[in-house]
Formats: sequence, structure tokens, C-alpha cells
Amino acid sequence: MPTEADLTQQLIEAQRAGRHDVDAVPYAALDRAAALSIQSATMAALGEAPALLKTIVAPDGLGACAPIYRSRVGNSGAFQLSSPTIVGLEVEVGLVLASDLTTDAANRDEIDIIEAISHYFVGIEVCGTRYADRSLAGAYGGLADNATAYGYVIDPTHRDAGAEIGNYDVHLEFAGQQIWSAPAKHSFGTVLNSFIAYAKNQNPAFPLKAGTVVTTGSLCGLVPIAGAGHVVGRLGNHAVSFDIT
Repeated sequence: MPTEADLTQQLIEAQRAGRHDVDAVPYAALDRAAALSIQSATMAALGEAPALLKTIVAPDGLGACAPIYRSRVGNSGAFQLSSPTIVGLEVEVGLVLASDLTTDAANRDEIDIIEAISHYFVGIEVCGTRYADRSLAGAYGGLADNATAYGYVIDPTHRDAGAEIGNYDVHLEFAGQQIWSAPAKHSFGTVLNSFIAYAKNQNPAFPLKAGTVVTTGSLCGLVPIAGAGHVVGRLGNHAVSFDIT
């Protein structure tokens, strides 16, 4: 049985080589604590730091997060990403914190959570995995692989509609073809659900401090892509564009 250190090293080596051939099965045995430990150790060994946090609601119903590395985050326009590990795209609404938000404050009153938010934005999460088959990673193995969060591209303009997604459609184009067009539907029910869940159950390695950028889940599921091409995503009057090379 591989050790936690062995599992961490496999992800580090796959990351450095741009591979997606790691056997996910051993990671299926991880509990939450071990998965988060591998997540942090891998990031540290790669010399990375988070530009933003991806919040999720884990299978146990509690909030969790994964870092999206600073080296793979940029603004809409001339930004480019390249990796054979990219598997798909997600159009999302994210937020930026105006003030620190502690776990105690979040559990005391959800109003404190909302009041800590400065503004919202539209972005596209670029999904990627180091696993050969991520469906075999189990309940927490995905967290070790950064919850499939490879990179992120942001429309830096503030979203006037905030967390509201009713009556908005998501449009996604890749390599000159429309690959998604449908009403926005959030993977965790609402834009704020996973953020609230994480605010109440923060990982000390990734506290919610003023200025923290958070993305909270897809409005279109994971739309699969392969190869290179120009990406354009739209939600209302916001557009995000970049190239996968």
C-alpha cells in the first residue's frame, strides 16, 4: 500500500512532466485530512501558491477547497494555457473578499459571510487532472488532485448581478464551435452555497482573508474539450476569452 508521501510524489512528478497517467485507485482510500495534506504538500513541493480558491461541498456535506495555482491564472484577453492534462471548461461566478472572514464569524451568522464580500466576477475554470481515470479517485481522492482545478481565467469587471444567475444563459465556444448554450444552473444549487459551506469549515492552510479570490462551482457542469483552440465564454454581458495552445 503506497504511503501518503508516495501518493504525493506521484502527483508532483506527473505535474512536472505534464502527465495524466496516475492510478487514482490508491487515492480512493484517503480520508479528508490525508487528501488535504497531499494537496498542500504537492503545492509546496512545486513552489506554487494559490491565486484563488475553488470551494466545493464534499460528499460528507462539509465545505472544502482546492487551490488554483498562481502560475495558471490570468485575465481575459491575451492569456494562454497549455497542457495535455486539460479535460474541460466550466463557466463560473466568483467573488473577492473585502475583509477577513473567520470560521467563528461564519458559523455565528451567515450575514457576516455576505458582508465580507467585496464584489463578484465571471470566470472560466480550466479543468485538468493528473489521474488516468479521475472517476476512480473516491470521495476524497479528487481533493488531492486539486478538485480537477488546473487553471482559471477572469473577466476583471465587476458583475452587477452579483450572485444572481436566474434568467441568465451560459454560452461557451471552443475552436470556433459552440460547445454549450443553456440556462445557467449551479452545480451546488446557488453561487454562494459552497462558499458558505467552506467559510464555516475552513482549512487553516487556506484561510479566508481580505483580498482572497474564490470561485464557487460551475454554471454548466464540466464541458469536455480536447486539443488547442480559442475559448470564449459568456454570461449575460460578461465575456471571458483566452487560448489553449
